Amino acid sequence: MIQVEEHGPILAIRMARSFLGKPLAWATAYWVDGLLIDTGPACAARDLVRVLQKVHVNQIAITHTHEDNMGGLATVHAAFPHAQIYASAYALTTLAQPDRLRLQWYRRLAWGLPQPVQDVIALDAVENSIRTPAYTLRAVETPGHTPDHISFYEAYQRWVFCGDAFTAGRIRTWAREADLFGVVSSLRTLADLRPERLFPSGAAVRRTPLPDIHAQIGLYVQLARDVAKLEATGLSTPEIGQQLFAGEPRSPVWTESHLTVANLIDALRSYNALVEPYPYQTGTQAHTRKGHASPTQSPEDSTSSTDSSRTF
Repeated sequence: MIQVEEHGPILAIRMARSFLGKPLAWATAYWVDGLLIDTGPACAARDLVRVLQKVHVNQIAITHTHEDNMGGLATVHAAFPHAQIYASAYALTTLAQPDRLRLQWYRRLAWGLPQPVQDVIALDAVENSIRTPAYTLRAVETPGHTPDHISFYEAYQRWVFCGDAFTAGRIRTWAREADLFGVVSSLRTLADLRPERLFPSGAAVRRTPLPDIHAQIGLYVQLARDVAKLEATGLSTPEIGQQLFAGEPRSPVWTESHLTVANLIDALRSYNALVEPYPYQTGTQAHTRKGHASPTQSPEDSTSSTDSSRTF
């Protein structure tokens, strides 16, 4: 299943495997001025190539090594063998050996299996910039979702192609390998860029993205505060999960415990340990250290609402 949307000079190519005529999950690749950003999953690669044959592909850039973002790379590169491929230096090994991902069966079913690709240029070798005839895109490190995650920023147009550094909506489960502190830090990095258009992989294009980015940061910070408060009362992980998320959904069964509420609570605990490394206390015992937010004050509240500097 494939859909193509036009956003000025940019094509948003949305891909998914369908089941009973409905998409299982969408992933989006973007084409602009001969540059393809991400390639979508292996299961949709042939459909993607058919779309791209109507345009020219001179360069390919990968935001991160998840199968829904780079799974189609081998097929696309075979169709456009002269296109240069760029990725983070940290991504090269996984692109060459995608079996390192150790995909759970649900990921194989939803997206298909990536094939190895060797001829990838580390962005460090091109000064972290990709140039097309009309645009210059700067690579910006945005780890957290994966350690090798990068976004691409076009400063003149104020576009950001952010892969999965930004996801929309309330979070109910978490992948155990994702780093929440990195995710929040990367969202702050995106906000610092003050984009006028945000092009994410798994969500709709944002035309005024700053409120959505700040809302996502606020969501994570509030969940971290809630976990700290409930943990201070002595609740266990399952009890916290029941209070905040109405318990575990069915996803642990079909994801082999890859996506769980328990993983999310552990990630929020780890975030709290870095942001506020002292136990949460209630009432008048709550401490406040000079220069640091108290446990009842979110890190977002410790600076002015207009300050986009990174204070964690």
